[in-house]
Amino acid sequence: MRTVRVPDQMKELFAKAEEVVSRFFQERIDNPTHGTIEIHGERYVLVRGAALSVEFFDLVRSLYGEDKRSEADDFARAILFDLAHAVGKTDARNFHTRMQLTDPVAKLSAGPVHFAYTGWASVEIFSESRATPDDEYCLIYDHPYSFESDAWLRAGRNAEFSVCIMNAGYSSGWCEESFGQKLVAAEILCRCKGDATCRFVMAPPQQIKARIDAYVEQHPELAARAIGFQIPDFFARKREQEALEQRQRQLEEELRQTQKLEALGRLAGGIAHDFNNLISVVLGQATLSRRGLSDTDPMVQDLSRIIRAAERARVLTQQLSAFGRLQVTRNEILDLNVVITEAAHLIERVIGGEVVLQLRLAPDAGSVLADRTQLEQVLMNLAVNARDAMLEGGDLTISTVHNGTTVDLSVSDTGIGMSEETRSRAFEPFYTTKGEGSTGLGLSTAYGIVTNAKGTITIDSLPNHGTTIRLSLPRVASHPTNNQRKDAIIGGGTETILVAEDQPELRELLEMSLSAYGYKPIITEDIDEALRILADRTQHIDLLLTDVTMPRMSGVDLAKHAVALRSDLKVLFMSGHTPDPEHRALFTNNGSVYLQKPFTPQELATRIALVLKIQP
Repeated sequence: MRTVRVPDQMKELFAKAEEVVSRFFQERIDNPTHGTIEIHGERYVLVRGAALSVEFFDLVRSLYGEDKRSEADDFARAILFDLAHAVGKTDARNFHTRMQLTDPVAKLSAGPVHFAYTGWASVEIFSESRATPDDEYCLIYDHPYSFESDAWLRAGRNAEFSVCIMNAGYSSGWCEESFGQKLVAAEILCRCKGDATCRFVMAPPQQIKARIDAYVEQHPELAARAIGFQIPDFFARKREQEALEQRQRQLEEELRQTQKLEALGRLAGGIAHDFNNLISVVLGQATLSRRGLSDTDPMVQDLSRIIRAAERARVLTQQLSAFGRLQVTRNEILDLNVVITEAAHLIERVIGGEVVLQLRLAPDAGSVLADRTQLEQVLMNLAVNARDAMLEGGDLTISTVHNGTTVDLSVSDTGIGMSEETRSRAFEPFYTTKGEGSTGLGLSTAYGIVTNAKGTITIDSLPNHGTTIRLSLPRVASHPTNNQRKDAIIGGGTETILVAEDQPELRELLEMSLSAYGYKPIITEDIDEALRILADRTQHIDLLLTDVTMPRMSGVDLAKHAVALRSDLKVLFMSGHTPDPEHRALFTNNGSVYLQKPFTPQELATRIALVLKIQP
């Protein structure tokens, strides 16, 4: 045999293989006129060996830069092995079909001969080899004249790694196609590293390392040389690709879930907007009715129940609005103790007489930059959760402490506590242990508000040992007017207020509320009527109170026209939500004042006083 050296027991098999391959290559037709080389009816292309070896490495290194030479070599090895492995498989499949080879051993034995005829290298197979179609497969062989090592040596170059990457890829690809099992080859000796030959071990990927170790152990004289070799990572890269594809599928599923939550958030926000109008009427009418009664009137208790229920409904709509991301964020410097103290009366009403509220506020707790309404909402959500955990009564303690760069707020109860599972899922939207009637939005809303304020929120709880929710917010320098809030002014006056509101029940409530606090309301139901009144310069108007969402034209656009007609006109917006980001920027940055529905008549009067800058 001219092309392969094999143990005696394999000679007959490889002699037949050489006859088959020789016959295949006898049918070669070179036609330089057409620029073609055809063998057995198949077109071939001659490529310089150096272009696929030493020169390819140089090209990749130049693209990566000298400081990333290791990365460049890894990339080049990966590309060359993958390419050669794929070509070896397809060449084997084509050859087997054309030469009508069906026996796996005959298919495999044609590979080394074909390898020599196509100029890759001659092959010497060693007696330790076991060419069996199972996990015991192991091929030990040399490529004495590998085109890759030859290219490096002819270029006068040595290498720190084994360079015969395409040889390893092509031969393992051919054998894999022949036997129908995954195979990989590693070059453990290489002439470019100063070895006498280029030696390879081929085996299933899960066995390759053990096969190399066993071979080197049997040949201890090679131990000092068979080091620093690399096992091609072809199959690992396939697994990485599969992992990436799986991760992509996970991300697509997460995107679908996010889109569902966004749609649900928009639905929740829409419901909250309509519900806000209804709650505004209930809360406002009940508050006005109670305001006119003496404390001994028998109707006071009934009205108080209605007000408490409406205030609880207001908390729910705030949760829905926050979940739908429809609330306006108006960050300001707030004394945390002041916010807690002023919210305490509402918290006491919500938690009922069975729960005792205690405030333990450190005098030096300090100030935070946050949205007051949202901060009050967090306190209310935590208080409601605490009350529900103390059905037979208990203590609710709200405390603050100055902790260096943060202000820490704790809300503790003496209730039933949480299991580890409940605690781990407590911040998930819609997760609840309260049964029917609970939204499961309280803690998730609090989590969103606190994290948006660049703070943290944690839970410390054990079953039957109560719960403590800890908030940590960045501490900021106190505002000079922080201790006496401007919007704490209880309004009232004789100013003229132009109201633009399309809901008839709210128009009636606003007229009653403004009149109750001494203002002179002018009520309009549409934009055209409001603009006609504004254009009448004989009618004095101090403030425009408009809903953000109005038919045909938004309240924001109405305000722009109003200010153009009357440059000194004050504006107060009200709505259950903000219609778009442009308006949100106007409310938060332009000095305009926004009143979130639902609100009480007192809150309306207080906010009007703020806009008009009425002094107490």
